[in-house]
Amino acid sequence: MTKLIELDNDDYRYLVDDDKCYYYGEYTSGGGFQKSETNQQILNLKKKPSSSSGELWYKQRAIDYWGRILAATLDLKADSRVTFVPMPCSKPPGHPDFDDRMHKVLLSMARGKPPTDIRPILVQTALRQSQHEGGGRLTPAELLETMAIDPAHVYHPARATVVILDDVITMGASFNAAKKLIEQVDGVEHVIGLFLAKTVWPPDELDDFLAL
Repeated sequence: MTKLIELDNDDYRYLVDDDKCYYYGEYTSGGGFQKSETNQQILNLKKKPSSSSGELWYKQRAIDYWGRILAATLDLKADSRVTFVPMPCSKPPGHPDFDDRMHKVLLSMARGKPPTDIRPILVQTALRQSQHEGGGRLTPAELLETMAIDPAHVYHPARATVVILDDVITMGASFNAAKKLIEQVDGVEHVIGLFLAKTVWPPDELDDFLAL
């Protein structure tokens, strides 16, 4: 079974010492589908909603794959004081490629489990380039300009601990920005980052990354 592993914050530019972040697998940058099971399931999960029906079949399988892993490794109880929040995609609602994949993974996780507090509290308010598509990664401050709290999902206070679920962590910019927003929500005392995978690089690409 895939294990939940705590990240070493020193490896991530935008994480601070007291951040609590965890991951399941390693996503090899540029490795393609054949590199590993994690690569395959992450790339399938990231397929755009405008993809062909065949590709979307694989996307749904990836959603269910990650949902099963979360359900098997997290202690989901009816009286849990945890709110799960999906990281929003880079496209705002209404865009043809708006992708609520992380919300769907959480719903898949909760299927057949005790009632689980899952809320899309974070919303993308402006179109931006995806962090994994190249062209320069945005800083947390830049990301904050494109995200907001959806008041419809904080009408009732969130639970004491919020777990933000994202697919891949590379430098921690998205989590940094999301955490700043979630900390403003009534009732929140702790914010945890949960990632399906962390990015790793082949040796030649790693040298380029460290030079950033």
